[in-house]
Amino acid sequence: DGDYAPTEKPAPAKKSKTKAAAAMAAGTCSLSKKDFGDRIKAALRLEKYDAQRMRINLTMDVAFFRSFFVGHASITPSDFSQESPVIVAELNNSQAGEVFGVSKIKNGNRMVTLHLQSMMVVFYPATGKASAWLTI
Repeated sequence: DGDYAPTEKPAPAKKSKTKAAAAMAAGTCSLSKKDFGDRIKAALRLEKYDAQRMRINLTMDVAFFRSFFVGHASITPSDFSQESPVIVAELNNSQAGEVFGVSKIKNGNRMVTLHLQSMMVVFYPATGKASAWLTI
């Protein structure tokens, strides 16, 4: 017989890393980590030699805030819950680089490069609204 019939079964498909990373993020947010980082990078874009707006509005829950910022930022108050009136997370340049990636915290053109100096996220748990303020 000249028939070719493979005797081995094909290898099973590998699991993608993005699904595992997405499963690790607890809670919900209106922006994914990538979208949040893209908004930061867009805010650092120069247009006619001026920086763009430095505020990003989003919605999230306490579980997402806790999993995303705890351990990477200075958080006030240190003990917070859904009943807290306001929670503030402060990140410097290196902390923001750990959270979003170093390529997301700098932007510019051939004349000048802007780097994120600090970031403050003000979160209102009762309404689920948050604002991220950026300084360059």
